[in-house]
Amino acid sequence: MHHVPLAETPDTPQPPGRDARSEDSLNSLGFEKRFEARKEIHREVTGMTVGQIHELWVAAGGLENREDQTQPFSTEDRLTAVRRNELKRIWTLMTEDGWPSYSPDDDPDIQRWLQAQQEREARASGVVPDPGLIRYRIVAQRTDPEHPGAVRLTNYAYGRSVEEALAKVRKALEKPDGLYGDQGMYRVVEVVEESPESEVRQQEEARRRYLTTILENATATVRGREPEAPDADLVRRLDDFFTRAVTFPNPHTPGVHPRPHQATFGWTSEQPYIEHASDPGRALALFLLAYLDHYGLELVTAVRTGDRSVPSPVGEGRPSARGAEGGEAAPEIVERVMDICGQHYAAVTGTSPEQWDQESSREVVSIALRTVRIAERNAYPQALETYLNERRARLERLWQRYGPDGMFAGEVVLIDLPGCFVLCERIDSSPLWLEGLWTQEGQEETALERFRDSWLYDTSDKDGGR
Repeated sequence: MHHVPLAETPDTPQPPGRDARSEDSLNSLGFEKRFEARKEIHREVTGMTVGQIHELWVAAGGLENREDQTQPFSTEDRLTAVRRNELKRIWTLMTEDGWPSYSPDDDPDIQRWLQAQQEREARASGVVPDPGLIRYRIVAQRTDPEHPGAVRLTNYAYGRSVEEALAKVRKALEKPDGLYGDQGMYRVVEVVEESPESEVRQQEEARRRYLTTILENATATVRGREPEAPDADLVRRLDDFFTRAVTFPNPHTPGVHPRPHQATFGWTSEQPYIEHASDPGRALALFLLAYLDHYGLELVTAVRTGDRSVPSPVGEGRPSARGAEGGEAAPEIVERVMDICGQHYAAVTGTSPEQWDQESSREVVSIALRTVRIAERNAYPQALETYLNERRARLERLWQRYGPDGMFAGEVVLIDLPGCFVLCERIDSSPLWLEGLWTQEGQEETALERFRDSWLYDTSDKDGGR
């Protein structure tokens, strides 16, 4: 049910001279081996006090001064790092919760790992859900700021209704030994049906909310600045234009379709020869006239040349994840963004290029750049530089929490790649487009989801700023 395997990532960065094909590469110590190592640790420390576990943690040592490492990390080195990080996590959990002794049954992270293991086994055996069941994404938010659990938890459940899926999650997780803990510790804030039909509904609801925002803000902005005696025919024509272009721009895509007599891109002189109108269309028409009046401008009649006007092709608006407008970015832009990410990553993490997986980082950067409009790509490296400079404190918090020495080390795969810094900017700027392309390119959805949630919800300062 839970979709986030915490142990998906390495506990140490890639050492110099190693690549993804090496015997002791980052991927060699996979989920199963790390999970088995953690289970052994849990058996060892069951019943121990905070002080005893702290002694084990200190004695575990770890990979110090990794930037000076000249030899490849061995499996033993990596298992040592797993042990040290797990003991630190257990000690932190017990200290914050005031546990007298450790019990795996009370550890919420273990339940998450077990769920991840079950999902992997199910996928490996080819088990698929009952086709009559619907998959739901259920997001819960922590209600007590002092609670040591994650701020937001995302789980997936199958059911024939929202109520059934939610009941399954609550039954499994809302108990003293469950991921949610005691009743009231987590509040469900979002339940979303994951199906093509629900996606259509969500898009239509988002479109309606967007139009409502346009109507309310355009009306509020014009209030007190209304143009004096605007030409009624001009207002009507502009209303028709904005209704076609904004209110109902494309009735041929999935969603709530306008009826044949309603608006679409086109011309009043063509069938069905109707001039269209809508509340958002009229609000935008008056806003445009007030805007021009504010700057001392006015509309003039267009001069018609020839027998007829030839309309220019009308675009589809902002490109979606299913039809990226520009494809791959130019290699020189990819390299410039790689350099910028590398400089900031080195400054934040204290690591060096020899320790990075450059190939994977370049792949991440290439995907991210596909979500930048073609017209904006040449200027994008400078815009990214400014963005990263302004958010240095948040980037440092991200590394402190999810880097190899952080409390949540091993939870976020992408934190090991310098290219993850460009993902931060794209998550803020074009999250839906990025998600779509990420999936389209066959990347692991969970990796981006966990990075996104960590960046959005776990790096803000104490005042909630970003």
